[in-house]
Amino acid sequence: MAINKDPATIYRWTYPKSKHGTDGRVPSSAMKSIIDAANELNISLEQGKHNPLPRFGKGEPIAPHQFINWFRNTAPYIHAHRGKTFVINFSGDAIDDTLFSTLMEDIALLHSLGIRLILVHGIRTQLEKKLHEHQHPSRVFQHLRVTDKLTLELAKEAAGTTHTNIEAKLSTRLANLASSGSTINIASGNFIVAKPLGIINGVDYQFTGAVRRVNNETISKTLNAGQIVLISPLAYSPAGEVFNLRSEEIATEIATEIKADKLIIMTERAEILTKKNKLIRQLTTEQAQALLTSSDNQLDDAYLHLQEAIRASQLGVKRIHLIDRNINGGLQLELFTRQGSGTLISIQPFEDARPATINDLHGIIELIRPLEEKGLLAYRPSEAIEMDINKFHVIEQDGLITTCAALYEYPDELMGELACVAVHPDYRTGERGEYLLSMIENKARSHGLTHLFVLTTQSSHWFAEKGFSPATLNDLPAEKRLRYNQTRRSMVMIKKIA
Repeated sequence: MAINKDPATIYRWTYPKSKHGTDGRVPSSAMKSIIDAANELNISLEQGKHNPLPRFGKGEPIAPHQFINWFRNTAPYIHAHRGKTFVINFSGDAIDDTLFSTLMEDIALLHSLGIRLILVHGIRTQLEKKLHEHQHPSRVFQHLRVTDKLTLELAKEAAGTTHTNIEAKLSTRLANLASSGSTINIASGNFIVAKPLGIINGVDYQFTGAVRRVNNETISKTLNAGQIVLISPLAYSPAGEVFNLRSEEIATEIATEIKADKLIIMTERAEILTKKNKLIRQLTTEQAQALLTSSDNQLDDAYLHLQEAIRASQLGVKRIHLIDRNINGGLQLELFTRQGSGTLISIQPFEDARPATINDLHGIIELIRPLEEKGLLAYRPSEAIEMDINKFHVIEQDGLITTCAALYEYPDELMGELACVAVHPDYRTGERGEYLLSMIENKARSHGLTHLFVLTTQSSHWFAEKGFSPATLNDLPAEKRLRYNQTRRSMVMIKKIA
Protein backbone atom coordinates (compact mmCIF):
# COMPACT_ATOMS: atom_id res chain seq x y z
CA MET A 1 0.00 0.00 0.00
CA ALA A 2 1.07 3.60 -0.57
CA ILE A 3 1.32 4.30 3.19
CA ASN A 4 2.96 0.96 3.99
CA LYS A 5 0.17 -0.07 6.37
CA ASP A 6 -1.89 -3.23 5.99
CA PRO A 7 -5.73 -3.06 6.17
CA ALA A 8 -5.90 -4.87 9.52
CA THR A 9 -3.59 -2.30 11.13
CA ILE A 10 -5.61 0.59 9.73
CA TYR A 11 -8.83 -0.97 10.99
CA ARG A 12 -7.42 -1.35 14.49
CA TRP A 13 -6.93 2.43 14.60
CA THR A 14 -10.69 2.58 15.00
CA TYR A 15 -10.61 0.53 18.21
CA PRO A 16 -11.05 2.38 21.54
CA LYS A 17 -7.91 2.89 23.61
CA SER A 18 -9.15 0.27 26.08
CA LYS A 19 -8.70 -2.29 23.28
CA HIS A 20 -5.31 -0.96 22.21
CA GLY A 21 -6.70 1.29 19.48
CA THR A 22 -6.50 5.06 18.94
CA ASP A 23 -10.19 6.03 19.11
CA GLY A 24 -10.25 6.66 15.36
CA ARG A 25 -7.23 8.96 15.36
CA VAL A 26 -4.44 8.38 12.89
CA PRO A 27 -1.09 7.94 14.69
CA SER A 28 1.19 10.89 14.06
CA SER A 29 3.87 8.48 12.83
CA ALA A 30 1.58 7.50 9.94
CA MET A 31 -0.08 10.83 9.16
CA LYS A 32 2.75 12.28 7.07
CA SER A 33 2.87 9.14 4.91
CA ILE A 34 -0.90 9.35 4.41
CA ILE A 35 -0.76 13.00 3.37
CA ASP A 36 2.16 12.37 0.99
CA ALA A 37 0.39 9.36 -0.55
CA ALA A 38 -2.85 11.34 -0.95
CA ASN A 39 -1.05 14.22 -2.66
CA GLU A 40 0.68 11.81 -5.02
CA LEU A 41 -2.67 10.22 -5.96
CA ASN A 42 -4.54 13.58 -6.14
CA ILE A 43 -6.87 12.59 -3.31
CA SER A 44 -8.24 15.29 -1.05
CA LEU A 45 -8.36 14.62 2.69
CA GLU A 46 -10.91 15.95 5.12
CA GLN A 47 -8.91 16.58 8.26
CA GLY A 48 -10.70 17.83 11.35
CA LYS A 49 -9.45 18.67 14.79
CA HIS A 50 -9.80 15.07 15.90
CA ASN A 51 -7.52 13.87 13.09
CA PRO A 52 -10.01 11.35 11.61
CA LEU A 53 -9.09 8.69 9.12
CA PRO A 54 -8.69 10.03 5.56
CA ARG A 55 -11.68 9.62 3.26
CA PHE A 56 -11.80 9.27 -0.50
CA GLY A 57 -14.15 11.64 -2.25
CA LYS A 58 -17.54 10.26 -3.20
CA GLY A 59 -17.51 8.69 -6.62
CA GLU A 60 -13.72 9.13 -6.91
CA PRO A 61 -12.75 6.74 -9.74
CA ILE A 62 -9.71 4.55 -9.31
CA ALA A 63 -6.85 5.59 -11.59
CA PRO A 64 -6.41 3.28 -14.62
CA HIS A 65 -2.82 2.38 -13.73
CA GLN A 66 -3.91 1.47 -10.19
CA PHE A 67 -6.61 -0.80 -11.55
CA ILE A 68 -4.18 -2.52 -13.93
CA ASN A 69 -1.64 -3.10 -11.16
CA TRP A 70 -4.35 -4.43 -8.87
CA PHE A 71 -5.69 -6.74 -11.57
CA ARG A 72 -2.25 -8.10 -12.43
CA ASN A 73 -1.47 -8.80 -8.78
CA THR A 74 -4.85 -10.47 -8.24
CA ALA A 75 -4.84 -12.71 -11.32
CA PRO A 76 -2.58 -15.45 -9.84
CA TYR A 77 -4.90 -15.80 -6.83
CA ILE A 78 -8.00 -16.00 -9.02
CA HIS A 79 -6.37 -18.77 -11.01
CA ALA A 80 -5.15 -20.59 -7.89
CA HIS A 81 -8.55 -20.53 -6.12
CA ARG A 82 -10.72 -21.54 -9.10
CA GLY A 83 -12.27 -24.97 -8.51
CA LYS A 84 -11.17 -25.08 -4.87
CA THR A 85 -13.54 -25.81 -1.97
CA PHE A 86 -13.84 -23.29 0.87
CA VAL A 87 -15.86 -23.70 4.07
CA ILE A 88 -16.78 -20.30 5.52
CA ASN A 89 -18.14 -19.89 9.05
CA PHE A 90 -19.69 -16.64 10.26
CA SER A 91 -21.55 -15.77 13.45
CA GLY A 92 -25.00 -14.49 14.23
CA ASP A 93 -23.40 -11.14 15.08
CA ALA A 94 -22.21 -10.85 11.48
CA ILE A 95 -25.73 -11.44 10.17
CA ASP A 96 -27.21 -8.54 12.17
CA ASP A 97 -24.39 -6.15 11.29
CA THR A 98 -24.55 -3.33 8.74
CA LEU A 99 -21.59 -4.91 6.89
CA PHE A 100 -23.50 -8.14 6.29
CA SER A 101 -24.69 -7.10 2.82
CA THR A 102 -21.08 -6.41 1.86
CA LEU A 103 -19.99 -9.78 3.21
CA MET A 104 -22.67 -11.52 1.13
CA GLU A 105 -21.55 -9.57 -1.92
CA ASP A 106 -17.97 -10.73 -1.32
CA ILE A 107 -19.13 -14.34 -0.94
CA ALA A 108 -21.18 -14.08 -4.14
CA LEU A 109 -18.08 -12.80 -5.91
CA LEU A 110 -16.10 -15.83 -4.74
CA HIS A 111 -18.78 -18.08 -6.21
CA SER A 112 -18.69 -16.20 -9.52
CA LEU A 113 -14.91 -16.81 -9.68
CA GLY A 114 -15.47 -20.57 -9.65
CA ILE A 115 -14.86 -21.26 -5.95
CA ARG A 116 -16.99 -24.03 -4.41
CA LEU A 117 -18.57 -22.64 -1.24
CA ILE A 118 -20.05 -24.16 1.90
CA LEU A 119 -21.42 -21.55 4.29
CA VAL A 120 -22.08 -22.38 7.95
CA HIS A 121 -23.82 -19.69 9.99
CA GLY A 122 -24.39 -19.19 13.70
CA ILE A 123 -27.49 -17.99 15.55
CA ARG A 124 -26.20 -17.08 19.00
CA THR A 125 -27.16 -13.40 18.78
CA GLN A 126 -30.62 -14.16 17.40
CA LEU A 127 -31.24 -16.88 19.99
CA GLU A 128 -30.12 -14.64 22.86
CA LYS A 129 -32.67 -12.02 21.78
CA LYS A 130 -35.48 -14.57 21.77
CA LEU A 131 -34.47 -15.92 25.18
CA HIS A 132 -34.51 -12.36 26.52
CA GLU A 133 -37.94 -11.72 25.00
CA HIS A 134 -39.29 -14.86 26.68
CA GLN A 135 -37.48 -14.04 29.94
CA HIS A 136 -35.83 -17.45 29.77
CA PRO A 137 -32.34 -17.94 31.25
CA SER A 138 -29.37 -18.40 28.95
CA ARG A 139 -27.04 -21.10 30.29
CA VAL A 140 -23.62 -21.46 28.65
CA PHE A 141 -20.66 -23.45 29.99
CA GLN A 142 -17.27 -23.61 28.22
CA HIS A 143 -18.76 -22.17 25.00
CA LEU A 144 -21.54 -24.79 25.08
CA ARG A 145 -25.17 -23.82 25.50
CA VAL A 146 -27.55 -25.90 27.58
CA THR A 147 -30.48 -26.40 25.21
CA ASP A 148 -33.69 -27.25 27.04
CA LYS A 149 -37.04 -27.73 25.27
CA LEU A 150 -38.00 -24.03 25.13
CA THR A 151 -34.51 -23.00 24.08
CA LEU A 152 -34.64 -25.59 21.29
CA GLU A 153 -37.96 -24.25 20.02
CA LEU A 154 -36.58 -20.71 20.05
CA ALA A 155 -33.42 -21.95 18.29
CA LYS A 156 -35.59 -23.42 15.53
CA GLU A 157 -37.31 -20.05 15.08
CA ALA A 158 -34.00 -18.18 15.10
CA ALA A 159 -32.39 -20.60 12.65
CA GLY A 160 -35.34 -20.47 10.26
CA THR A 161 -35.50 -16.69 10.18
CA THR A 162 -31.73 -16.29 9.95
CA HIS A 163 -31.41 -18.91 7.23
CA THR A 164 -34.10 -17.18 5.16
CA ASN A 165 -32.47 -13.76 5.57
CA ILE A 166 -29.11 -15.13 4.42
CA GLU A 167 -30.66 -16.75 1.37
CA ALA A 168 -32.45 -13.53 0.49
CA LYS A 169 -29.32 -11.39 0.78
CA LEU A 170 -27.15 -13.90 -1.03
CA SER A 171 -29.67 -14.46 -3.83
CA THR A 172 -29.82 -10.72 -4.49
CA ARG A 173 -26.06 -10.46 -4.69
CA LEU A 174 -25.78 -13.55 -6.89
CA ALA A 175 -28.44 -12.20 -9.23
CA ASN A 176 -26.42 -9.01 -9.66
CA LEU A 177 -23.35 -11.03 -10.66
CA ALA A 178 -25.08 -13.69 -12.76
CA SER A 179 -25.20 -13.32 -16.51
CA SER A 180 -28.52 -12.74 -18.21
CA GLY A 181 -30.76 -15.78 -18.17
CA SER A 182 -28.60 -17.84 -15.82
CA THR A 183 -29.66 -19.08 -12.40
CA ILE A 184 -27.55 -19.74 -9.34
CA ASN A 185 -28.99 -21.95 -6.60
CA ILE A 186 -28.43 -22.07 -2.86
CA ALA A 187 -28.90 -25.53 -1.41
CA SER A 188 -29.88 -26.46 2.13
CA GLY A 189 -30.64 -29.89 3.50
CA ASN A 190 -29.95 -32.63 5.96
CA PHE A 191 -26.18 -32.60 5.43
CA ILE A 192 -25.33 -33.26 9.09
CA VAL A 193 -26.27 -36.21 11.31
CA ALA A 194 -26.19 -35.27 15.00
CA LYS A 195 -25.90 -37.02 18.32
CA PRO A 196 -26.61 -35.75 21.85
CA LEU A 197 -23.70 -34.16 23.66
CA GLY A 198 -24.85 -35.76 26.92
CA ILE A 199 -23.57 -34.90 30.40
CA ILE A 200 -20.17 -33.22 30.79
CA ASN A 201 -18.71 -32.38 34.19
CA GLY A 202 -22.12 -32.86 35.77
CA VAL A 203 -23.92 -30.56 33.29
CA ASP A 204 -26.75 -32.11 31.26
CA TYR A 205 -26.72 -30.32 27.90
CA GLN A 206 -30.09 -31.87 26.93
CA PHE A 207 -30.76 -30.93 23.27
CA THR A 208 -27.28 -29.62 22.60
CA GLY A 209 -25.61 -31.94 20.14
CA ALA A 210 -22.39 -32.81 18.37
CA VAL A 211 -21.66 -33.95 14.82
CA ARG A 212 -22.06 -37.72 14.39
CA ARG A 213 -21.55 -37.84 10.64
CA VAL A 214 -21.22 -35.55 7.62
CA ASN A 215 -23.07 -36.52 4.45
CA ASN A 216 -20.04 -35.62 2.38
CA GLU A 217 -21.21 -37.39 -0.78
CA THR A 218 -24.39 -35.33 -0.85
CA ILE A 219 -22.44 -32.14 -0.23
CA SER A 220 -19.98 -33.00 -3.02
CA LYS A 221 -22.79 -33.68 -5.50
CA THR A 222 -24.41 -30.37 -4.57
CA LEU A 223 -21.15 -28.50 -5.11
CA ASN A 224 -20.56 -30.32 -8.39
CA ALA A 225 -23.94 -29.05 -9.54
CA GLY A 226 -22.66 -25.49 -9.12
CA GLN A 227 -24.72 -24.70 -6.02
CA ILE A 228 -23.72 -22.93 -2.82
CA VAL A 229 -24.31 -25.07 0.28
CA LEU A 230 -25.84 -23.19 3.23
CA ILE A 231 -25.94 -24.93 6.62
CA SER A 232 -27.55 -23.82 9.88
CA PRO A 233 -26.43 -24.99 13.36
CA LEU A 234 -29.38 -27.36 13.79
CA ALA A 235 -29.07 -31.03 12.88
CA TYR A 236 -31.04 -34.24 13.25
CA SER A 237 -30.31 -37.63 14.77
CA PRO A 238 -31.22 -40.94 13.05
CA ALA A 239 -34.13 -41.13 15.53
CA GLY A 240 -35.52 -37.81 14.25
CA GLU A 241 -34.49 -35.67 17.23
CA VAL A 242 -33.34 -32.09 16.63
CA PHE A 243 -30.15 -30.83 18.25
CA ASN A 244 -28.52 -27.42 18.60
CA LEU A 245 -24.83 -27.49 17.58
CA ARG A 246 -21.97 -25.02 17.53
CA SER A 247 -21.53 -23.66 14.02
CA GLU A 248 -17.73 -23.68 14.43
CA GLU A 249 -17.76 -27.43 15.11
CA ILE A 250 -19.97 -28.08 12.07
CA ALA A 251 -17.65 -26.05 9.83
CA THR A 252 -14.58 -27.90 11.10
CA GLU A 253 -16.16 -31.34 10.66
CA ILE A 254 -17.35 -30.54 7.13
CA ALA A 255 -13.97 -29.10 6.10
CA THR A 256 -12.30 -32.25 7.41
CA GLU A 257 -14.66 -34.78 5.85
CA ILE A 258 -14.81 -33.26 2.37
CA LYS A 259 -11.08 -32.39 2.43
CA ALA A 260 -11.73 -28.70 1.87
CA ASP A 261 -8.88 -26.56 0.61
CA LYS A 262 -9.61 -23.87 3.18
CA LEU A 263 -11.58 -23.39 6.37
CA ILE A 264 -12.33 -19.71 6.90
CA ILE A 265 -13.65 -18.49 10.25
CA MET A 266 -14.95 -14.92 10.24
CA THR A 267 -14.22 -13.64 13.74
CA GLU A 268 -15.48 -10.67 15.72
CA ARG A 269 -12.07 -8.98 15.89
CA ALA A 270 -8.41 -9.38 15.00
CA GLU A 271 -7.80 -12.03 17.61
CA ILE A 272 -4.21 -13.20 17.29
CA LEU A 273 -1.89 -10.32 18.10
CA THR A 274 1.70 -10.00 19.24
CA LYS A 275 2.56 -8.36 22.55
CA LYS A 276 2.90 -5.12 20.57
CA ASN A 277 -0.67 -5.58 19.24
CA LYS A 278 0.43 -6.40 15.71
CA LEU A 279 -1.51 -9.01 13.80
CA ILE A 280 0.23 -12.39 13.53
CA ARG A 281 0.03 -13.25 9.84
CA GLN A 282 0.87 -16.94 10.01
CA LEU A 283 1.25 -19.71 12.57
CA THR A 284 2.12 -23.35 12.36
CA THR A 285 -0.20 -25.69 14.20
CA GLU A 286 2.52 -26.19 16.80
CA GLN A 287 2.93 -22.43 17.31
CA ALA A 288 -0.85 -21.99 17.55
CA GLN A 289 -1.02 -24.72 20.19
CA ALA A 290 1.69 -23.01 22.23
CA LEU A 291 -0.24 -19.74 21.98
CA LEU A 292 -3.44 -21.51 23.04
CA THR A 293 -1.72 -23.14 26.02
CA SER A 294 -0.41 -19.79 27.21
CA SER A 295 -3.83 -18.13 26.98
CA ASP A 296 -5.12 -16.89 30.32
CA ASN A 297 -8.74 -16.54 29.16
CA GLN A 298 -10.19 -19.82 27.90
CA LEU A 299 -13.71 -18.37 27.86
CA ASP A 300 -12.84 -15.77 25.22
CA ASP A 301 -14.09 -16.41 21.68
CA ALA A 302 -10.52 -16.04 20.45
CA TYR A 303 -9.63 -19.18 22.40
CA LEU A 304 -12.52 -21.10 20.80
CA HIS A 305 -11.62 -20.05 17.26
CA LEU A 306 -7.94 -20.87 17.72
CA GLN A 307 -8.91 -24.22 19.21
CA GLU A 308 -11.08 -25.04 16.18
CA ALA A 309 -8.33 -23.95 13.80
CA ILE A 310 -5.81 -26.25 15.50
CA ARG A 311 -8.25 -29.17 15.48
CA ALA A 312 -9.02 -28.66 11.79
CA SER A 313 -5.32 -28.49 10.96
CA GLN A 314 -4.58 -31.67 12.90
CA LEU A 315 -7.45 -33.43 11.11
CA GLY A 316 -6.00 -32.60 7.70
CA VAL A 317 -7.35 -29.21 6.57
CA LYS A 318 -4.33 -27.60 4.87
CA ARG A 319 -5.15 -23.96 5.50
CA ILE A 320 -7.31 -22.31 8.15
CA HIS A 321 -7.85 -18.55 8.01
CA LEU A 322 -9.07 -16.43 10.94
CA ILE A 323 -10.37 -13.14 9.50
CA ASP A 324 -11.84 -10.16 11.34
CA ARG A 325 -15.28 -9.83 9.75
CA ASN A 326 -15.44 -6.15 10.79
CA ILE A 327 -12.89 -5.26 8.12
CA ASN A 328 -14.86 -4.25 5.05
CA GLY A 329 -13.56 -6.54 2.32
CA GLY A 330 -11.42 -8.51 4.77
CA LEU A 331 -12.34 -11.79 3.08
CA GLN A 332 -11.11 -10.62 -0.33
CA LEU A 333 -8.01 -8.98 1.14
CA GLU A 334 -7.03 -12.25 2.78
CA LEU A 335 -7.63 -14.35 -0.32
CA PHE A 336 -6.46 -12.07 -3.13
CA THR A 337 -3.62 -9.95 -1.74
CA ARG A 338 -0.11 -10.81 -0.63
CA GLN A 339 -0.38 -9.08 2.73
CA GLY A 340 -3.78 -10.54 3.58
CA SER A 341 -5.92 -9.33 6.48
CA GLY A 342 -6.06 -12.26 8.90
CA THR A 343 -4.07 -15.13 10.38
CA LEU A 344 -3.24 -18.29 8.42
CA ILE A 345 -2.74 -21.54 10.37
CA SER A 346 -1.20 -24.62 8.76
CA ILE A 347 0.73 -27.74 9.76
CA GLN A 348 3.82 -26.69 7.82
CA PRO A 349 5.26 -23.19 8.10
CA PHE A 350 4.78 -22.65 4.38
CA GLU A 351 1.93 -23.89 2.27
CA ASP A 352 3.79 -25.56 -0.59
CA ALA A 353 7.55 -26.07 -0.18
CA ARG A 354 8.67 -28.64 -2.75
CA PRO A 355 11.01 -29.56 -5.61
CA ALA A 356 10.43 -27.35 -8.64
CA THR A 357 8.77 -28.56 -11.84
CA ILE A 358 8.87 -27.18 -15.36
CA ASN A 359 5.59 -25.39 -14.60
CA ASP A 360 7.50 -23.24 -12.07
CA LEU A 361 9.95 -21.91 -14.67
CA HIS A 362 8.13 -18.64 -15.34
CA GLY A 363 7.61 -17.97 -11.62
CA ILE A 364 11.29 -18.58 -10.83
CA ILE A 365 12.41 -16.25 -13.64
CA GLU A 366 10.04 -13.50 -12.44
CA LEU A 367 11.41 -13.89 -8.91
CA ILE A 368 15.14 -13.78 -9.71
CA ARG A 369 15.31 -11.25 -12.58
CA PRO A 370 14.99 -8.14 -10.32
CA LEU A 371 17.76 -9.52 -8.08
CA GLU A 372 19.98 -10.17 -11.08
CA GLU A 373 19.47 -6.60 -12.27
CA LYS A 374 20.61 -5.34 -8.85
CA GLY A 375 23.69 -7.56 -8.94
CA LEU A 376 22.53 -9.73 -6.04
CA LEU A 377 22.43 -12.84 -8.22
CA ALA A 378 24.50 -13.89 -11.23
CA TYR A 379 22.50 -13.81 -14.46
CA ARG A 380 21.08 -17.16 -15.60
CA PRO A 381 19.53 -17.51 -19.08
CA SER A 382 16.01 -18.93 -19.14
CA GLU A 383 17.29 -21.93 -21.09
CA ALA A 384 19.83 -22.73 -18.35
CA ILE A 385 17.16 -22.54 -15.63
CA GLU A 386 14.92 -24.82 -17.68
CA MET A 387 17.71 -27.40 -18.07
CA ASP A 388 18.48 -27.23 -14.33
CA ILE A 389 14.86 -27.12 -13.10
CA ASN A 390 15.31 -30.43 -11.23
CA LYS A 391 18.00 -28.75 -9.10
CA PHE A 392 15.59 -26.09 -7.79
CA HIS A 393 13.28 -26.08 -4.78
CA VAL A 394 10.49 -23.52 -4.41
CA ILE A 395 7.93 -22.24 -1.96
CA GLU A 396 4.61 -21.38 -3.58
CA GLN A 397 1.70 -19.49 -2.11
CA ASP A 398 -1.59 -19.34 -4.01
CA GLY A 399 0.11 -19.72 -7.38
CA LEU A 400 2.96 -17.27 -6.67
CA ILE A 401 6.56 -18.51 -6.33
CA THR A 402 7.71 -16.63 -3.23
CA THR A 403 11.07 -18.37 -2.65
CA CYS A 404 13.54 -20.44 -4.63
CA ALA A 405 16.98 -22.04 -4.21
CA ALA A 406 19.04 -24.54 -6.17
CA LEU A 407 21.52 -27.28 -5.26
CA TYR A 408 24.37 -28.08 -7.67
CA GLU A 409 26.20 -31.22 -6.58
CA TYR A 410 29.91 -32.05 -6.80
CA PRO A 411 29.89 -35.66 -5.55
CA ASP A 412 33.61 -36.32 -6.05
CA GLU A 413 34.43 -33.61 -3.48
CA LEU A 414 31.33 -34.41 -1.37
CA MET A 415 30.28 -30.77 -1.79
CA GLY A 416 27.19 -28.95 -3.01
CA GLU A 417 26.64 -25.39 -4.17
CA LEU A 418 23.69 -23.49 -2.73
CA ALA A 419 22.74 -21.16 -5.57
CA CYS A 420 20.04 -18.78 -6.74
CA VAL A 421 18.58 -18.14 -3.25
CA ALA A 422 15.77 -15.62 -3.71
CA VAL A 423 12.80 -14.49 -1.61
CA HIS A 424 10.03 -12.24 -2.92
CA PRO A 425 10.24 -8.74 -1.32
CA ASP A 426 6.72 -9.07 0.14
CA TYR A 427 7.60 -12.31 1.95
CA ARG A 428 10.96 -11.62 3.58
CA THR A 429 9.64 -11.51 7.15
CA GLY A 430 8.42 -15.11 7.28
CA GLU A 431 11.69 -17.11 7.43
CA ARG A 432 11.03 -18.68 4.05
CA GLY A 433 14.69 -18.51 3.10
CA GLU A 434 15.66 -20.39 6.26
CA TYR A 435 13.07 -23.07 5.61
CA LEU A 436 14.18 -23.65 2.04
CA LEU A 437 17.83 -23.69 3.17
CA SER A 438 17.00 -26.52 5.59
CA MET A 439 15.33 -28.45 2.74
CA ILE A 440 18.43 -28.04 0.58
CA GLU A 441 20.68 -29.14 3.45
CA ASN A 442 18.56 -32.25 4.04
CA LYS A 443 18.69 -33.12 0.35
CA ALA A 444 22.48 -32.65 0.28
CA ARG A 445 22.94 -34.89 3.33
CA SER A 446 20.71 -37.59 1.86
CA HIS A 447 22.96 -37.59 -1.23
CA GLY A 448 26.07 -38.10 0.91
CA LEU A 449 27.43 -34.54 0.70
CA THR A 450 29.30 -33.16 3.71
CA HIS A 451 29.67 -29.46 2.86
CA LEU A 452 27.65 -26.70 1.22
CA PHE A 453 29.24 -23.63 -0.32
CA VAL A 454 27.76 -20.40 -1.58
CA LEU A 455 29.08 -17.48 -3.65
CA THR A 456 27.65 -14.14 -2.53
CA THR A 457 28.30 -10.46 -3.15
CA GLN A 458 25.91 -8.73 -0.74
CA SER A 459 24.40 -11.31 1.60
CA SER A 460 27.39 -12.66 3.50
CA HIS A 461 25.92 -11.58 6.86
CA TRP A 462 22.76 -13.64 6.26
CA PHE A 463 24.74 -16.76 5.35
CA ALA A 464 27.04 -16.21 8.34
CA GLU A 465 23.97 -16.25 10.60
CA LYS A 466 23.02 -19.61 9.05
CA GLY A 467 26.38 -21.22 9.88
CA PHE A 468 28.45 -20.44 6.76
CA SER A 469 32.08 -19.39 7.27
CA PRO A 470 34.40 -17.39 4.97
CA ALA A 471 36.59 -19.55 2.71
CA THR A 472 38.92 -19.17 -0.27
CA LEU A 473 38.69 -19.98 -3.93
CA ASN A 474 41.01 -22.94 -3.37
CA ASP A 475 38.37 -24.51 -1.11
CA LEU A 476 35.94 -24.89 -4.03
CA PRO A 477 35.66 -27.97 -6.25
CA ALA A 478 38.07 -27.82 -9.19
CA GLU A 479 35.25 -27.59 -11.74
CA LYS A 480 33.75 -24.62 -9.92
CA ARG A 481 37.09 -22.84 -9.65
CA LEU A 482 37.43 -22.95 -13.43
CA ARG A 483 34.00 -21.34 -13.86
CA TYR A 484 34.43 -18.72 -11.11
CA ASN A 485 33.43 -15.24 -12.36
CA GLN A 486 36.38 -12.99 -11.58
CA THR A 487 34.39 -9.89 -12.55
CA ARG A 488 31.78 -10.38 -9.80
CA ARG A 489 34.43 -11.23 -7.19
CA SER A 490 31.90 -13.10 -5.10
CA MET A 491 32.79 -14.04 -1.53
CA VAL A 492 33.18 -17.79 -0.91
CA MET A 493 31.44 -19.21 2.17
CA ILE A 494 31.26 -22.86 3.28
CA LYS A 495 29.15 -24.75 5.83
CA LYS A 496 29.76 -28.24 7.18
CA ILE A 497 26.49 -30.19 7.13
CA ALA A 498 27.62 -33.73 8.02
